[in-house]
Formats: sequence, C-alpha cells, structure tokens
Amino acid sequence: MIENQDASADGRSVPPELEAVLRRKGYILLVKGDTGTGKTNLALELMAHLHSEGDAVHISTRTYPEKLAFQHALFPKLAGERNVQFFSTLEFDPTQFVVGHKVVSGLHELLSNMENPLVVLDSWEGISDYIPAEARMKVEQSLMAVLEETGARLILVSETSEANTTLDQLADAILILRQKVIDDRRLRELEIRKLRGVPIRQDQYLFTLAGGRFQYLEPFTFKLPAETATFRPVRNTETHMSTGSRDLDALLGGGVARGSTVLLEIRGDVPFEAQVYVPLTALLNFLATNNAVMMFPYSDFDPKRSRLFATQFLSEDMYDANMRVFTTDRVEDPVAIKFSLDMSKDFEMWLEIYTRFKNQGKIIWKVMALDTVENFYGQGVMDFLATVAARVAVNRDIQSILARPNLELTEKVANISQIHLVLTTRWGTLVFYCVKPRTGFYGLMFSFSNGYPEFKLIPLQDVPLEKEKPAGEPPVPLPVHIRRRAPQSDFFETITRSIQSSKKRLIA
Repeated sequence: MIENQDASADGRSVPPELEAVLRRKGYILLVKGDTGTGKTNLALELMAHLHSEGDAVHISTRTYPEKLAFQHALFPKLAGERNVQFFSTLEFDPTQFVVGHKVVSGLHELLSNMENPLVVLDSWEGISDYIPAEARMKVEQSLMAVLEETGARLILVSETSEANTTLDQLADAILILRQKVIDDRRLRELEIRKLRGVPIRQDQYLFTLAGGRFQYLEPFTFKLPAETATFRPVRNTETHMSTGSRDLDALLGGGVARGSTVLLEIRGDVPFEAQVYVPLTALLNFLATNNAVMMFPYSDFDPKRSRLFATQFLSEDMYDANMRVFTTDRVEDPVAIKFSLDMSKDFEMWLEIYTRFKNQGKIIWKVMALDTVENFYGQGVMDFLATVAARVAVNRDIQSILARPNLELTEKVANISQIHLVLTTRWGTLVFYCVKPRTGFYGLMFSFSNGYPEFKLIPLQDVPLEKEKPAGEPPVPLPVHIRRRAPQSDFFETITRSIQSSKKRLIA
C-alpha cells in the first residue's frame, strides 16, 4: 500500500509563508470552509505544530474529544501531553454563553492563567450562535483586545464560507478549505486569503488528509542535490518490471507487467522538466538492472540531457551499454542514432538495434514521444506503433508512448495501451493518476533522500486512518475521557482549574 508521507518534501506540513504568522504572539487565525473540507484536521495539525511553545487548549463545540481520535493521527500523542487540554462545550450548560461579556471575561481569565497560550476553538459558531446578534460583533471585536493583552494565539474554525464578516476583518490570517471533483476524482484545495504583514507567494495549494494528517503539497521543482549517490535499483520480477518507484509499482500491482504498452498522457501546463525527468527517473531502474532502453524523445529534447542526468547515478559504461537515443539531428554522443525520416528505413535500423539487444538477453523498454513520430511519419505511424506493441507483447518487453496535450492520435494510442497514465498540474503541483487501471489523484513529488531521484505518490483522496482490527482485539486506550459536568459548572473556570491542577502535578 502507498503510504502517506509525514510531511512534504521540505519537511513542512503547512506553507512556509503561514509559518511567519504562526510564530507571532496575539493573533487570530481563521480557518473557514464547508462541512467535510478538513477544517478540524487542519486545526489539529496547527495545534500539533505549535503546542510545545506553551499551554494549549482545544475546545470542540460540535463533538467530544474521543471522536477526534478517528480524524487525526496525532491526536493520541497530543492528548497525552501534560500541557495540552481537550474540552467540549457539549459537557456544559450552553445558556452560560448567552451573555456576551461573560464569554469575553471568561476567556480573558483563562488566557491570563496560561503560559504563552494557544487556544483552538472548533467551531466559533458553537458559542457565538448563543450570543444575541446585537452583541456578537462587540464580542468578536473584544477578542483582539484580549489577545493583545495576553499574547494568546487563537485558532478559530468557522463553519461559514461567507467573506467580509467581523472576524474576517480582525483575523491576522484566513485560510479557506475546499474540495472539488474533477474527472470523477476528488481533491482538496487550500486558499490563503489573508496573511497580515506577510507576502503571499502563492495563494492556493493542494492538500491531503490521507492517513489522518493534514499535509499541503509544494509546487513542482526539480533541483539536483549537492551530493549524489549510485542508484540502488528495485528488484524486477518474473511478471513485472519496476519503475524504480515503490509507490508507483504498488499502484500498478507490482510494477509494469511485461509485454505492456504504456501511455503517459501529459495534460495541461506540465513544466518541460517534469515531462523529461519523470520518464527518465523511471528508466534509471531499467538501466541499472542491465536492461536496455530505446528512446525516440521529443523533438526539442537534447540527447545529451539524458546522459548528463543518468550518469550522475549510473556509470558511463552502464549507460553506454544499455541506452540508445534516436534523433533526427546529428548529435555527438555514443548512444545517439540519427534517423533518416524514411519510415521503412528507420524501422529496419530500429529492428537491427532491437535484435542486437535481444540477443544479449535484455528486456527492452521502448520510449516514443507521440508528437515527434506523428510529425515525422504522419498518420501512418499508428501501424508502426501497433507493430511494436505486438512485438512487445510477444517478447515481454515494454513500450511507453509519451503524449503531449492536444494530439489527435492520443485516443487511438489509448485503445492499444494496457496502462494509461496521466500527468497534469494543479496550482503548480504535479498531479498523477491512472485511467487504466483506474485510480484516484496522487501528488507526484521528487525525493533525493537517498542521493538519487525517486518519485513519491501522495494520495489526494482520503484514506481511512484506522485499519480493521482483528476480531477480539481491544481498542487502543486514549488518555482522554468524557467528563460530565454539573449544569452549574462554568466552562472557562473549569478549564482554568484543570490547567492549574495539571501544572501542580507536574511540579510535584
């Protein structure tokens, strides 16, 4: 199974510009969105990010703390921290929130008894709905005075997406969460609507809740590390050839089945570097296992690029022995072969090299850019591709066809392909999915953690946090229990006493 990564490639779970606001004192961060967009998960993620810097209280107005354990992977750890308190207003008489000035004074008293206070209120409407409409604006305006005096950090979850409310005007940061359905697949988006005093380098990001964690996805960048390492190949099997990515292999049921034709369709404004380095990264595993690659790349692709890239992770001898790049221009490179643009002559040349590799006992991965072969050979190229596909199936090789946007032959190629992959972008992030076999959306991110390129697939669809437990297995105990309060219990006073009691136990 593809695992959700703990954080994005740079180790952050939230965008960097947001961090600048989170390190301040005395602010309101407003998280807004419709039901089910992930507001609670984001609020808990921010709490996990900030709680170690002081006393932290999470107040839920719509559910009990125990249920949060099924929504966020870090909840059990947070609930076990001595400086973290979880409460629910459902345990108290709600009529105590009717008087607005008592809400403000109670919150002020609570924050005054906390060290570098952090309060997550999920959601604000669970309290404010009890406050008369004429007093609600005054209460919200009073929040800023309380925060400035106590230096508190307040994260408010709002159940309304309406803009230009009093809270919108007061908030130092506003985050809007949305979920959308595209091509019958769901993804989630984060909009940074406001960051007071901080430039917004990008106002929208993709994010995922897979694995019970909020994680935003960085826009695509490809930068080689200062130090590289020799590529360590993933083992091939009798039935499948590895792509070099354990995530993609898992998605395809163990790799690319031998004898397959694979269509990689590019949709939208995918950067040229991504169009080049995604296929080349997959081919590294083929070369490193002493199998052969025959590539007819994009017409604007310099064959020297693949050498400069691959030989940082493979020896020159291995690259020269196993790589052949067909080009229409004369290129001074040992693996470059110039085609004549006469289809019959070029096919004979191609077949001669193919036969030579097969006589060496190699599995061959044939890569062709559809726009290049279509431009040079016209509509008749489908006969050539179908012939290659038949030969691939018989000899258990692999054929990959790279299709850029708006090519007439893409649909026909899809019909002869056993695997149909799509690479596109959303807010600068590479998005990957399979049409055949059908999958949801994945964020594709490059990793150099081992000194060579690998791509990780981060599921953008929701994945259950908990796996089914065997029958009879007891549930995991949580250090939080529902506390039923007497009707006369004061909400903020109860939290204050709990914090003071916790500090006394810690000192003792």
